[in-house]
Amino acid sequence: MMSRDEIGTKVREIFQKTLRLEPEKLTDGATLKEDLNLDSLDLIEVVSEVEDVFDVQIAEESVKTIATFGQVVDGLHAALESKGAKGGA
Repeated sequence: MMSRDEIGTKVREIFQKTLRLEPEKLTDGATLKEDLNLDSLDLIEVVSEVEDVFDVQIAEESVKTIATFGQVVDGLHAALESKGAKGGA
């Protein structure tokens, strides 16, 4: 099982590669819309990449409630813990 820090590092890499964002902007408190200037298409693109890399499905309803980079990491960490508890990866 990956730690939250390991997940955060990997998600940060995905955001950098997919959206060409500077790593210093990708803090837990950075808001997706205001601080990172992401629109809905950016979010769909990065969520799709995160799903592929981590082999998880992220519900559309969950995506709509995520406001910060830290919430992306927290949500993914919870999803991976749940998947692990069910005998997944």
